[in-house]
Amino acid sequence: MLQYGLASCILHQTMNNKTLDHLLIAITVLLDFCFVATAIVVAYWVRFESGWTPKVLALHKGGTPPLDDYFRLIPLMAIIWLMTLKALKLYRPESNATFSAFWTLCKAAGISLIATLAALFFIYHHDAYSRWVMLLATGFSLLWLFLGRLVLHRFRQSIHAQGVGVNRLAIVGNSDTRVEKLINVLNAKSDSGYEVVGIIDEIAVRKEAVSHQPSAVSHKRVLLNVNLLAESQLQSLGKSQDLLELVRKHRLDTLFIVSPTVPNDTILQILHACEGVPVQINVLPELSEFIRNGRDTITFYDDIPVLQLRETPMQGGRGIVKRLIDLVLSAFALIVLSPLLLTIAIVIRLTSPGSAIFHQERVGRGGKPFRIYKFRSMRVDAEEKVGHVWAKSDDPRQTALGKFLRRWSLDELPQFFNVLKGDMSLVGPRPEMSGLIDTFSESIPHYLARQRVKSGMTGWAQVNGFRGNTSLEERVSYDRYYIENWSLALDIKIILKTLWAIKKGSR
Repeated sequence: MLQYGLASCILHQTMNNKTLDHLLIAITVLLDFCFVATAIVVAYWVRFESGWTPKVLALHKGGTPPLDDYFRLIPLMAIIWLMTLKALKLYRPESNATFSAFWTLCKAAGISLIATLAALFFIYHHDAYSRWVMLLATGFSLLWLFLGRLVLHRFRQSIHAQGVGVNRLAIVGNSDTRVEKLINVLNAKSDSGYEVVGIIDEIAVRKEAVSHQPSAVSHKRVLLNVNLLAESQLQSLGKSQDLLELVRKHRLDTLFIVSPTVPNDTILQILHACEGVPVQINVLPELSEFIRNGRDTITFYDDIPVLQLRETPMQGGRGIVKRLIDLVLSAFALIVLSPLLLTIAIVIRLTSPGSAIFHQERVGRGGKPFRIYKFRSMRVDAEEKVGHVWAKSDDPRQTALGKFLRRWSLDELPQFFNVLKGDMSLVGPRPEMSGLIDTFSESIPHYLARQRVKSGMTGWAQVNGFRGNTSLEERVSYDRYYIENWSLALDIKIILKTLWAIKKGSR
């Protein structure tokens, strides 16, 4: 107990959150190497010596290969794994125990297996290595790497629970909703490694100071600070002009400066004052909601830093690949489904008066209108009295056949023609009726962000349950996530989830 207490005391004095993270990352890399190396040896034993291999696979040309041949693969396979894990950003201790991290590890396993087999072909093409050993080694590595990360994650939580490696944080500036959201996020994550100590303001925040503010704006800001301090049980640490003393007194590791409540000249003074103390300084920008999540947003033109708030998504090589996928899959779908399309069109004409194809003006990328095609699922006069409104699941305007078509999403099959023409993509935000755009853009924040990309037959919002007459705010939030985090892998994931939902009849 005495030794444990001494070690804990030393850790308290020498280890902050960043030091702990770097230590855990180093341990993770070392464990990953050991896991991959062990996986190869265990896979060799299972394949050739365990007796568990099915008889049809038991025979191996030339007999059982020597284990030494597989020892040579350890550096190659380990390097491929480590490089892949680094590229997929899996050396972040705070997020390595989530299900999304396991999904990313699965992708890393697939990439590593393909890269290893390719390397064996080009480097050791004269030697015959068992593909079953490679497959088993990849499976063992995937399992052990995730379990190792899970154990380290639990260890990190226990260390933080003892106050070791905790980053003591203070807010500098007047409070607003961004600060409240930041504090709530940090407090909600027990493993974040941050402890919000209090608020440092240019004006000392005391309840009696509220009545002496020189302006209505200052009055409002102090009220916000008082409310925030009361709700979050944070203390007012003092004034910003005493910042250096406050940093030392409260042993602060990180400062979050709230822009623009703290003027630029004050920020410069803070930077100069803290030059001699090991404190990290972050700025919470006023335009934080427009800064892209998880992307590099700083570009240097010579020595001039430029903050990029927005880029044109789905451009370049990946954008070309996305369009090629749209062309190939839509053309393939139209060819394969042509008998079904013809049958549905004939049945619609026989069961209700009017055209089999319904077309309507929708708004796509850049606000450009286009005609969307669908199989008609409602009466011909469905919009005469009510105009452009969303259809309901039990909409009385539906025909008997139309209800069946809508349940199984068969009414949307003609949109493959829209994809082939280039009006739409297979995946993207669903296009809206032109008559509703102005209303929604005025009432829903960031609604028009959906028009930065092509509309889609299905989208991230739809596979998460926001389809038809559902919360528009939530749908826009999911659409924005898709736009800012788009990748070809995400498109494939959405397509597979859409097919699964259609199979269950729930889309």
